[in-house]
Amino acid sequence: KTEQAKFVAAAAAVGATASKAPVRLVMPRDNDTSLIGKRHPYYGQYQIAIDDGAVDPDNRGVIRGMDFNLYGDGGAFYDCSFVVANCIQSRIDGAYRVDNFRSTLDVCRTNTAPNTAFRSFGDVQGKLITENAIDDAAYAIGMPVDQVREKNLYRQNDVTPFGQALPHCYIRDVWRYLKDKADYKNRLASVEKYNAENTWRKRGICILPVKYGSGYNLVQLEQASALVSIYATDGTVLINQGGVDMGQGLVTKIEQIASLILNVPMDYIRINLPNTEITPNPSSTGGSTGTQYNGLAVKMTCERVRDRLKAFAEDIRKEHDDDWCREHGIDFWNHPEKGWATEVTINDKQTLIWQNLVNLAYTRRVSLVEAFNAKVPGGEAPITELTYKTLEQCQSEAIPGIPVAATLVPGAFDAFSGFTYSGACTEIELDVLTGEVKILRADIVYDMGWSINPALDIGQVEGAFIQGTGYVMTEKLVFETEGEEKGRLNTVNTWRYTPPATTNIPLEFNVYLFPRDASDVPENPNDLLSAKDVGEPPLVLANTVFFAIKAAVRASRVERGLSGLFQMDAPATVQEIRNALEVTI
Repeated sequence: KTEQAKFVAAAAAVGATASKAPVRLVMPRDNDTSLIGKRHPYYGQYQIAIDDGAVDPDNRGVIRGMDFNLYGDGGAFYDCSFVVANCIQSRIDGAYRVDNFRSTLDVCRTNTAPNTAFRSFGDVQGKLITENAIDDAAYAIGMPVDQVREKNLYRQNDVTPFGQALPHCYIRDVWRYLKDKADYKNRLASVEKYNAENTWRKRGICILPVKYGSGYNLVQLEQASALVSIYATDGTVLINQGGVDMGQGLVTKIEQIASLILNVPMDYIRINLPNTEITPNPSSTGGSTGTQYNGLAVKMTCERVRDRLKAFAEDIRKEHDDDWCREHGIDFWNHPEKGWATEVTINDKQTLIWQNLVNLAYTRRVSLVEAFNAKVPGGEAPITELTYKTLEQCQSEAIPGIPVAATLVPGAFDAFSGFTYSGACTEIELDVLTGEVKILRADIVYDMGWSINPALDIGQVEGAFIQGTGYVMTEKLVFETEGEEKGRLNTVNTWRYTPPATTNIPLEFNVYLFPRDASDVPENPNDLLSAKDVGEPPLVLANTVFFAIKAAVRASRVERGLSGLFQMDAPATVQEIRNALEVTI
């Protein structure tokens, strides 16, 4: 997906050209894993200033400033590391308002395969660093970390460090709803009681908010096209659009959108596979935009068709009369409940008013084909508070033997088209002697706005959370450190590399879609039918697993007289946890 398909596609193309025959190239798993880059590893340094309340107790826990230095592993040559860097920089503020905020980032060239795009595109790494800083700061002043997080949450009409206002922010409403659903107060007390009574098993609980920006941050990509064709004989609707369904339910949702706008049963609608000969120049199906952008294009195209047919029906009604329209089965105004989807009997044959209307429109040479290119609203404003290194900085930091361009092209970064506000609470149990972890319970409140399809959306949230759990718990990449093959990936199969399995699924797993009417904040008019994105943001919620583990490790360390401030890197593998625990014989 994204950039790295070119390695396989190019080799197949060369083989096909040389042999003058079709070539299908299937990579053995070990080779595929070795060649294709992974999610970007990040190293983060932080400084955080937090008010201890000594001057004013009401300000205890207010974050006064945050300063990050981030270093990303881009691999041996460029893939999409700078785009990932932009995503991290513009989301690293998390869900918190901090008056004094700075974050700098460098992408490093290394001797590994070029790293690439993956679901949530860097945000999970950035949030790990941000939340780790807050977690340590809260411990340093002896304040519960959930209280620090709650105290610093964004409010409606706050402005992010990179200069984008949040007129539709309701993260505080989501936070309150999550604490209630997760029964956080009682469970926190239960965890503390358990830890006081057990030495070699500890529990940890973590509750986190997530603010996730939507869109590509580049106006030229914020668009989508659709072609709607209606067959006059039976009224079926064929839709061509640019979105790829990878199992996320894009086709189903687009069928629902077309069915709603045209008032036609879903059985009459067919979505073609994307074909650039019909809908050229599609934006990538990524960034959680597939349904949002292509659904908007289909919605607007169907609206144009609907308005044309409605105007035609009104003209026919004026030309003839109501009785004539009733006899020909196009009198949808007499059936306000079902409209065009109403079944009528004409000449002993049951048809839909829709079928009669489009057939009549065809006989009068009314176009039943419509194409439209939709401009996605909301992300047009350039972001002014993101700056890039000057040419002088780049030249002064140049690596010997690596030439620096004589001129620099300044980066462009446009506003997010909207934001998703969500949260999760996870509780784990840790075996202090072995470092093994069991996830006891996870509660997620996900902000879909007004969901188009709750069943699909909840499935996406569950899948993303488990995928993220693998990233923060088990999926450790190990590279060769010596010899001629230094930099070679050693974890190339499931014998050495551990994706999440059934044992990583929480024993109790609750997912709630935030009820939009539980907040008084007005809706964002740019949302598609008042619905939001679901592909990437829920993966970031898996960070709660990592920090629940960290809380359990801290409980054990403090009980054994060790410092509560310590380093534990993600993923929190058994080995990493044992190192952080520092249990001696």
